[in-house]
Amino acid sequence: MSGDIEALLRSGLAERADAAPVFDDPGLADLAIAGAGRIRRRRRAAAAASGAGLLVLGAAVVWNPLVGLHGDDGDGTIAADTSTIEVQNELGMEFLVQDEDGRYSVLNEDGESLAFDAAEPTGYVYRLTTQYMLESESDVWTLDLDGDRLASEEKPSLETTTKVNSTGDRYAMVTPNAEYTEEEYSLVDVSLHEETETVAFTTSFALTLEDWNETTAVFMTDLHSATAGEAQAMWFNDERNFGLETVSDAGLQAAVLVDQTDPSYVCVSDLDGAGAASGQEQCGPLDSDVIQESLAAAAGEEAAEDSAAITERVVAMYQVDAMAEAEIEVDMGEYQDLFEDATENWTDPAGLWEVWANRGDETWLLIDKSGDEPVVSELEPPDGAVMPIVSYT
Repeated sequence: MSGDIEALLRSGLAERADAAPVFDDPGLADLAIAGAGRIRRRRRAAAAASGAGLLVLGAAVVWNPLVGLHGDDGDGTIAADTSTIEVQNELGMEFLVQDEDGRYSVLNEDGESLAFDAAEPTGYVYRLTTQYMLESESDVWTLDLDGDRLASEEKPSLETTTKVNSTGDRYAMVTPNAEYTEEEYSLVDVSLHEETETVAFTTSFALTLEDWNETTAVFMTDLHSATAGEAQAMWFNDERNFGLETVSDAGLQAAVLVDQTDPSYVCVSDLDGAGAASGQEQCGPLDSDVIQESLAAAAGEEAAEDSAAITERVVAMYQVDAMAEAEIEVDMGEYQDLFEDATENWTDPAGLWEVWANRGDETWLLIDKSGDEPVVSELEPPDGAVMPIVSYT
């Protein structure tokens, strides 16, 4: 929350109530700040339900924290249900902004503008643990969170795409070969503040990297055609030439293969981190003792918990029930046209929000998922906004 807003909350409430003292109890002030966020969200819910303006709450002292935060359409009415400042404060949303000269910058949640002199983005812009990351047609650009250091790395091919891991401390450049039989993964560790570290491996095109950490890579592939879902030992690397020895050579200790037909069924390959794949994979239900023990042994004691967590995340993401739940439609109400006209969608990894829009639109469709029920509203982004930034921090 910006200092200006917090100052208003700490002193403005007392002034509006004609009270002599200002807040000198941090606990009371924090409660007021939290309450203001709830008031703003209720207002958006009311506007979405009725198309009306402000929701006025009956109380001894009524102070509207939204006064002056929105633009207006010339007659004093609010231009959109939700302002930039609201989503910065409540949802931590940040924006990629382009000025009249075509230069990009990041407008962060504190209202600071950080120059991001990169080429035109071809996909999402990410906030990672220590950097912002943007993919253009030919390069991957990174900017330190304080805006001090800008860097770019040329992509190996125009076919190269990028992928970010679930903890936001690593990203990958993924490049298929000309025959689309193999993919090269260049994994960049951005968790190191002073420098980055890159490792690479090449696997069969039949494997798709879904998530990874320092010791473990989790792939999606077809296991069912070979195993029929039975708990057993397999020799996939020899029989299918998956390329797991290159994963080991990159220093990883474990590879987990998740079945694309039944994601709860997995195989664990115990690598040695030195260029040799395991002799065989242990396959079975993820929640079985033998798989849990195999994963813990392969990943190593210190990384076992994190490796289990990223495996469970991938499995849960592809479960049929979870996918069906994610596809449940939200009633767009009066915003149905705005939703249908949108050609792009951005989703917060933590599940707090979704944005639907076209680049250059003056207003965006916001689905606020931070409460018990999703709330649909019209968002007024900052001038020149290109897209919201997808944050992993």
